[in-house]
Amino acid sequence: MNKMKRIYGVWGVIVIGIFVLLTTFGFVYKNKSKDYKALEQKLVTAEKKYVDAKFLYPTDNQELKVTAETLKENGYLDSLEINGENCDGYATIKKKNAVFEYNGYISCKNYKSKGYN
Repeated sequence: MNKMKRIYGVWGVIVIGIFVLLTTFGFVYKNKSKDYKALEQKLVTAEKKYVDAKFLYPTDNQELKVTAETLKENGYLDSLEINGENCDGYATIKKKNAVFEYNGYISCKNYKSKGYN
């Protein structure tokens, strides 16, 4: 009976250790990608201003793509830089039913947005 208790104890410690390790990795990744997510949001904000000023709203199921260079040239975006690293990117706007959906995509040396083409 003592041997079984030890085995359960060891397995319990292993399971708790794995849980703590995975949780730690999750927090580290989340904090690392937080700055990049803010940069994506900056791109979306600039695109909203650009689309509003130019009245470039897509119709149903159309998608409009605006590059970061276009936003910079028109004065809606100052730079796409993070930690001294210049990134490339674009933002899209798509009309689904009566709602406009905005998404920002960036590509940096150490990070690339999911869905970036």
